[in-house]
Amino acid sequence: EIGKEAREQVRPNQGYIKIDYFTLFWLFVAGSVFGLVVETAFHAIVYGGYESRAGLVWGPFSPIYGVGAVALTVSLNRFYHSHNLVIFLIAMVVEYATSWLMEVLWGAIAWDYTGTFGSINGRTNFAFGVMWGLLGLVWVRTILPFIKRVFSHVDARSMLARLVTAALSLFMALNIAVTLLALDREGQRAQGVPATTWEQRFLDEHFPDSYLQSRMQNMSVYGKG
Repeated sequence: EIGKEAREQVRPNQGYIKIDYFTLFWLFVAGSVFGLVVETAFHAIVYGGYESRAGLVWGPFSPIYGVGAVALTVSLNRFYHSHNLVIFLIAMVVEYATSWLMEVLWGAIAWDYTGTFGSINGRTNFAFGVMWGLLGLVWVRTILPFIKRVFSHVDARSMLARLVTAALSLFMALNIAVTLLALDREGQRAQGVPATTWEQRFLDEHFPDSYLQSRMQNMSVYGKG
């Protein structure tokens, strides 16, 4: 069954919704904003008080959720008619993979479940694995149909849609690039690397540890070993 589904995955134009840049970009943006709102509200309700959950240096964006939205859509789009267990298991892998990628690329840890029940290398555990699996099911069974209806009313080829998408794409590309450079420099500072280039001095001046730690309060950066 799983092998059959894997073969179906590589066939073009067999998905539930059309996958193109326009769709994936706006899914990323919407997921980044919506995820930030939900996580901020969740933290305030469960733990009390406000904590900044932003993941980029500018704007109300948490790219973990944007990447999650894109990853869930790309991974599950062609599994729409699959058994719920297949969708559940694929969605569970997304959280682990996201955590692993962040640590490997930038030495950043956004969550650590070490010592909790069912923990797998601290990147996921039983409770959050189940949550992501359920999220995958909700995404496929409820959210994807809603997204499909929304995009059916949007003319992605119109001049206005292209201009807005292009402008926001440039901003997000700059936002992500500066964030990655700032996090990389934060990791260098954590390892005692002095600023010797103009880029390092610029990042130290405009994105010091105090700013990054205040804006990304749920993230710990130790640098790449």
